[in-house]
Amino acid sequence: MQSLETLSGKLHITLRYGRVSGMCAVNTVSIRSNRLRLSPRFFAGKPVETAPKLVGMLFSLCGTAQSVASARACEQALGQTLDPETERHRDLQIKTETLFEHLLRLSQDWPKALGIEPLEVATLQPLFLLKRNPQSALPHIRQWVDEHLNAKLEALQTRILQNGWEKLGDHSLHTLPELPPAWWEARLTAADAETFMATPTVDGQAYETSAMTRQWHNPELQHWKTVYGSGLLTRLQARVLDMRECLEELNPPQSPFFKGGSKKARQLSAVPPFEKGGTGGISLTQTARGLLAHRVVQQNNLINDYQIVAPTEWNFHPHGSLHNMLATLQGQDETDLTQQARFLITALDPCVDYQLEVIHDA
Repeated sequence: MQSLETLSGKLHITLRYGRVSGMCAVNTVSIRSNRLRLSPRFFAGKPVETAPKLVGMLFSLCGTAQSVASARACEQALGQTLDPETERHRDLQIKTETLFEHLLRLSQDWPKALGIEPLEVATLQPLFLLKRNPQSALPHIRQWVDEHLNAKLEALQTRILQNGWEKLGDHSLHTLPELPPAWWEARLTAADAETFMATPTVDGQAYETSAMTRQWHNPELQHWKTVYGSGLLTRLQARVLDMRECLEELNPPQSPFFKGGSKKARQLSAVPPFEKGGTGGISLTQTARGLLAHRVVQQNNLINDYQIVAPTEWNFHPHGSLHNMLATLQGQDETDLTQQARFLITALDPCVDYQLEVIHDA
């Protein structure tokens, strides 16, 4: 039986660099994971209706989205009819969790990675109230953003410009296309399904799924893409835009910071068509970190197989976005190269810890 501890682990990222014209330039990038993913047999024999709660307990990050994705897949497998009001409530839950994740990363992780003082713990209380009691917290979150986060966002942008990192990690971005449930069914029942779940590709191409890819075609991102490509300032703006869309849907009133918001916010949840009477179900749900796929197969209301493909598997693929971002790096010295790499990893936001090794090629 797979234990809960084996679901943790680390990403192991190794950069090898050499010197070119007095600069340290990355020669090779290696990304591997020792995380043991959820075995398709982990839930075998358990009642289907228990899976959503168990999944929520297993995954601490984006636990709400995991539970919702599980519930949708299980309901489809059991041939149950979805209640529109329940689905609306689930969408709001996921958007609230996504908003929380964006606010926390922008106020804590990004500042720390750039050497900026993060917001004090006492200042974060409204955020954690947002997670515990959204109804009470949401009316005050926009004011919290105006009073506390806006200044931090300005500091982030200023520091990125001071460091000359505005185009850091710029590369040809491959955004994960919208794939129908039938594609996922075929891929997750193929002979190499285990390999796919660990290192997913579409026709051999690794893709990114993130706030950046959700916002990639937003007209408000066009200027940033034109000037900075897929570099760091564009990533920052894409995350802010994604955060803003969540705020607009959850708490509509405008504020100066969000002036000029998109008229049509993009749905975070993508629910495939549900068919009655099936023994299998697939759900595709957008989370703070990207697209999350769940598939369940049941017989007599007992689970046979359970599969999950998380955003981190796409974004931290050995030849995916992080690999391409890190491969572009040049620095004054090894310390500079290490700082750049750590910040790009933070910007792409893995759901597990990582270990970074930077090695000089002799």
